[in-house]
Formats: sequence, C-alpha cells, structure tokens
Amino acid sequence: MPKSLFARALGFSALLTLAANGAEPVSERFGFAGKEVFPVDPLIGQMKAADIDGDGKKDLVLVNNGRSKINILFNRTGATNAAPKVRDATRINDLPPGSRFTLDSIASEKRISSLVVADLNADKSPDLAYYGEPRELVIQYNQGTNGWSALKRFTIEDATLDPYALTTGDLNGDKRPDLALLAEEHVYFLKQQEDGTLAEPEKIPYVGTVKSLQIMDIQGDGREDLLLINWENPNPFRVRFQNNAGQLGPELHFSLPPIRSYWADDLDNDKKTEIITIAQKSGRAQLLTFTREKGSQIIEGLAQGQFELLPLTRTKKSRRGATWADLNGDKRPDLIVAEPDSGQLSVYLQGREGSLQSVRTFSTLTGVSEISAADWDGDGRAEIFLLSADERQIGLTTLDEKQKVAFPKTLPIDGRPLAMAVGKVANEISLAVIVDQDGKRELLLRTAKGETKRQKLNESFKANPSSITLHDVNQDGRADLVVLIPYEKMKLLVQEESGDFEEVDLAPPGGSAEQPWLSIADVDGDGKTELLLAQRNFLRAVTLHAEASPALAASTVSPTDEQKKEESPTEAAKAKKPSRTWSFQVREQINGAASNSRIVGAAAVPNNGPGKAPLLFLLDADRKALTVTSRDASGSWRIAKNISFPLADFSSLEPLRFGAGEGAAVSLMGLNTVGWLSLQGEAWTLTEVDGYETPIKDGFLHDLVSGDLNNDKQKDLVFLETAKSHIDIVTHEKPHQLVPANRWQVFEERTFRSRRNDNAEPREALVEDFTADGKNDLVVLVHDRVILYPQE
Repeated sequence: MPKSLFARALGFSALLTLAANGAEPVSERFGFAGKEVFPVDPLIGQMKAADIDGDGKKDLVLVNNGRSKINILFNRTGATNAAPKVRDATRINDLPPGSRFTLDSIASEKRISSLVVADLNADKSPDLAYYGEPRELVIQYNQGTNGWSALKRFTIEDATLDPYALTTGDLNGDKRPDLALLAEEHVYFLKQQEDGTLAEPEKIPYVGTVKSLQIMDIQGDGREDLLLINWENPNPFRVRFQNNAGQLGPELHFSLPPIRSYWADDLDNDKKTEIITIAQKSGRAQLLTFTREKGSQIIEGLAQGQFELLPLTRTKKSRRGATWADLNGDKRPDLIVAEPDSGQLSVYLQGREGSLQSVRTFSTLTGVSEISAADWDGDGRAEIFLLSADERQIGLTTLDEKQKVAFPKTLPIDGRPLAMAVGKVANEISLAVIVDQDGKRELLLRTAKGETKRQKLNESFKANPSSITLHDVNQDGRADLVVLIPYEKMKLLVQEESGDFEEVDLAPPGGSAEQPWLSIADVDGDGKTELLLAQRNFLRAVTLHAEASPALAASTVSPTDEQKKEESPTEAAKAKKPSRTWSFQVREQINGAASNSRIVGAAAVPNNGPGKAPLLFLLDADRKALTVTSRDASGSWRIAKNISFPLADFSSLEPLRFGAGEGAAVSLMGLNTVGWLSLQGEAWTLTEVDGYETPIKDGFLHDLVSGDLNNDKQKDLVFLETAKSHIDIVTHEKPHQLVPANRWQVFEERTFRSRRNDNAEPREALVEDFTADGKNDLVVLVHDRVILYPQE
C-alpha cells in the first residue's frame, strides 16, 4: 500500500479543470500514512476516545462482549522506556511488540449495550458508565494511578438495550456533565451534584417511542439541549431546548422521510448543530440545519406558529384529569394535570414570557379522573376541584400565596360522584355533580356557602356519564347541563324558571359514540352559543327546541288520598307541567377536510374584525391534522388551512392564550400528552441545505461520523460504505455544501472470508488525534480489529 491514500473522487478531467482554475483539488487536501492494524477480539464495539491515564494522549476504550470485558488500548506514542512485550505466538490477536497501543482490560461481567466515557465526579479524569444485561447502570470511577473504583450500581430494569441509550452532557446548566439513560417510557436523568456524586435517577417523560438520545447545544446559546430520535417515525427528530433556568422546554417535532442513520455535530464552528441523515431507501445523505422561520399565514392576523408537545408521566388509567386555569391571578392560564397512579398533582405555572415553568408536584387524591377550576367563593382566586374515581370523593384545594397546593379537603357528598362541572347556575358559581346513590342517579348542586340542592333522576338512568357541561342549550338565558354517556343518548337537564331541571334524553345527530364529546361556539354571530356535535367527518351546530305535545286524555282513575300524600312536590310539579317534545335544530354544518376525516374535537378562536364569525379548529384524529375553517361572505364554512401534527392520540381541543391575554393558541389534550399550537410568531424548522450521493457503484452508505481530517478547522464527514467496504470522506464547505473528497476500500472480501459475519463492515469510525502530533487521525473498527489511519 502506498504511504499516502488519495481517493479517486475526481476524474482526471475534473482535476485538470481545477488546476486550470488555480484551485486545489479537494482530494489533495487529505493525506494518510500507512494504516496500523490492532487485532483485539470479535464482538468488540462502542469505540470511545479519552485520556484514561492522564498522560495527555488519547486512548481507546472498547466494549468486548465476547469476553465480558471493557478493553482499553493505552496510547504509547513516543514512549521510549516502556518494557518490551514478548508476544505469545499462540494468541494471534495479541498486539505486536512495539505497537502504538498496549492492551488492558476491565472485567464487566455483563453484556454491555451502551457505554459512555466522561468525567462524572469532577476530578478531571474520565470515568466509565455502562448499561447492559443483567439490567443495571454501572459507574466505575477512574482513580488514576490507583486504578478503578468499586462499582457504583443503579438497578434500572426498564432501560432499552440500544447502543445509543446512554449519553452524557450538561442537561441542567450547572456546567457539570450528567447522565441520561433511555428507558421504555421515559429518560432517566442522573444529575451530577456539587460534591461530584450522581443523584438518584429522575424520570423525564417523552412522547411516543424513542430509539436514541443525545445532549448537545442545538441553537448555539451555550446551553445543552436534549435531542431525541426515532428513525422509524415520520417525525424522527425532536428537541427539548434548555432555558436560562436549566429547565427543559416542550418537545418540538420535525418531520423527514425515513432514515437509516444520522449524525449530529457542529460542522462549521458556529456553535449550532447540523444534522446529517442517510435516507432509508435511496441512501442519499442530507445536510440539515435548525432555523426559525416566520409562521405561514392562516388568515390575516393569525399564523401557524410553533407546535409544542409536553409529555406527561404515563398512566395506566383510562382517564386522567387535566385542565388549563389561572391559578395565581396573573391573567395567564396555568396547566394542572393529575397523576392518577401515584396520587399526585402536577402544576405548570405560566411565566411572563408565555412559557410554562418547571413542574411542581403536590400530593393529592389517587385516581383523579376529572379536574375543574373556578373562582367558587368569589375571592379572585380559582379553586381546584378534583374528582377521584378510586376514592369516590371530590376534593377541593387552591394554590396558596407560597405557590403551594395543599392536600385537598374532601367535600361532603352523599353518594359516589360520577362526573362533575363547575360554573354559573342561576346567579351563583355552583358545583354540579352526578351522584350514584345506591344504584340510583341524582343531580347535586352545591355552592361555596354550603347550600345544597338534590334532584332525583330517571330510574332508567343506570350508565356512568363521561362528562357534564354547563351550557344554555335552548338559549333561554338559563344554564342547562349536558350529560354525555358512552354508547347512549345524550341526557339534557334543562333548567326551568323554578330552578329545577327537566330531564330530556336525545340521540345526537351522529348517533351514540364510544367516546362522545362536544364543544361550544357562537357559529352564526347572533351572540348566543350553539352546541357543536360531531358525526364522524363533520360538525353540526345545534340548539334545543321544544314543541307542545297534543293534550293527553284525562285519566278515568283519580289518585287516592294515600297516593297524593306519597307524591313529592317535584313529582307533583312535573305532573302538572304541560308535556313537551324536545328536538335538536341544526343551525350550521361544518365539514372536515376529507371523507375519511374523524373529528374528535373542535375549538372556536376569535376572528379579527368586528362582526366576524370565529375560526373553527377541527381535530381530525385519523388524518393527524388540525383543519382550520372560516365562514366566507356567503355564510358558508370553508377550509382555510390543514395543519399536520405528529400524534393521533389527542382527545380534546380548546382555545388558549399565552402571555397576558395576547398570544392566541389552541391546546390539544391527550391521555399522556398536552400540546399547543401558537397562532402567531415564528416556528423552528429542520431544513435541507445540501445533499450527497456516493459515487461508489452500488454503494450502500450505512453510517457516518465527523471530524477535522485535513487540519483546516472545519469538520469533514466520514461515511461508512458497507456494500463494497469503503471509507468515503466528504468535506463540508461554507456556507453549507457537501463536496466529495477521498474514498478507499478498507478491505477486500476475500481477506476476511473465513471471518465473515452478518454485521455491516466497517461498522464504526472515530476521528481523534492518536499520534500526538496535533492532527486528527481516523480509527475504523472492522471485524475483530482496530485500524488506524494517521493523518499526514
């Protein structure tokens, strides 16, 4: 092999053209001395570089699962007094005498799936952290000349066995590297404390499924962010930015075609991260950058801003309480979420800038399935009502002046509460509850003064309602109650002048549903709100109307005196009322985007301009989209915009405002996720700025790494091509251009025919200075050996 490896990236004519123009051919910027080969063992991997022994030279750390060890190749470049090693001829993989590295090992006694090397106790020496089977996280501290510490173990049984499940970085802004370990439903965060020890793991939830994670500065603000990856998802990348307080913000998801691998790094020294992906099908490489762009217009004055997702701690319950409400009286809605499995309440207060502050957790009832909030007693602060299905109680609490939520006080309710709502009934804010009393249903109304009113409901009412909503359904100026029941008719409790409620059962326009829902909006601009009910792919705005029934024939049998005595005043009043027939009258119909739409939520957002009907946002679950509809001059509802979102498991939609009533948004609620779409401002995008296809015939780009391999202070890309076993080097030229450079074949197939396995080869690469000359070198992992290409 020649002393220097120069790829044939440019043809002869291209070289002549470059020479004629006075430009240096890209391929001639690179030069490598003869390769050095270091046989170790089969099943080696997870290659890392670090100065383990503190001599100023980078060593190599390898996982050796074939022997349940961690191998360390100590760098002896320039060492003249090292004792010569006598090679054992029976061990063909012993490193030869005089080689650059000497081999040492640490017993792991496990199959390691992921490994990181970082200073985890602030002593300026790199330590080891690894996870594997048996399932536990192991920390081993580097004690310099004293060797390695005893093992520090964290029993974590639900972490993923993925090579990229463990990472390190400063995730809370204290300038100390922490550990993050990916689990099946969350990320374990192990904070490095001031004394250099690692705190017990905290759980950071995430949305959906994640395959890999990294901690790095995405936007160049000096704070490291959390990058989550799932290459099997249409939105493979998501970011949680770290703010000034060291808190992670919501998830921002970015859509891309399917990818087979990726690499994230700052290629051009602007302190911002670039992403390089390899497409799953075509194998084409993409160079992508994170940028903020002005949101596309929905209508005049409203734009598609940032869509954000807040992952919640996952629950095994079928329902959990969650709501937005102003808890501290600052005119900004805060988020209250129940943790029904653990008996806790999570509160996210909204800051002045319109973002949610870090979560605060308080003890509460277990199994909270509903949360409502309202200023019940008129003191200017909202009370929080919590319905616990597990404890069969309703609790009441508030956020106090010290920003704490006390354990809720149980309200005295005779019976088992099934559903509740809080709002103005007559002239007072009341708590309305459907109660199960010995198998019979009752309506209970209670004010903050303790005044209670009960009304028995029809004995045929046996089902458990899913929700109660206060709404003037017949537009007579009195609040009624709309009760939704899975698989059954709607139950309407229509308030009368006396304050009693007439019980009306009506089938919704679309028929009964497994998960019934409703919304409320003034769709016709008459100043009165209508009830919005869905029929799969469209909504109908309805009001309740009554018609007098024909007079009933007088009974020929008069009630006895005893029957009159047993009859309650309410029942007597009902008997004297004229009979009425109730029905829904359709005022408007608003269609979804397509025949296969399935509308599961709607929210009305004020439109700009006097007298204009609101915009209606429709939550289309099957198409994973928000459909924005507006009313045109002719009075017809038209689709203004369709906005895709990354999840389908949202079940409700409501209007929202961030900041002091200025930032319009819509909020989406799901069992394990809360999302919101801002209707103004900018949004982050992941934009392709260049692409690359390997010139290797029938080549297959499998993976890549980055590093400066020609000492020009710019990082280059090293692609691992596994169909023909090539190294393919590409330069990154400013502003953002991928330029082919060197490539060569690492080995010929016949060389390793006897050792061939199903792994892609070469399978790993690393760019670091191993020759102590100030220039980065290239290390490649192939089969059972490490190959070093020193930079000239």
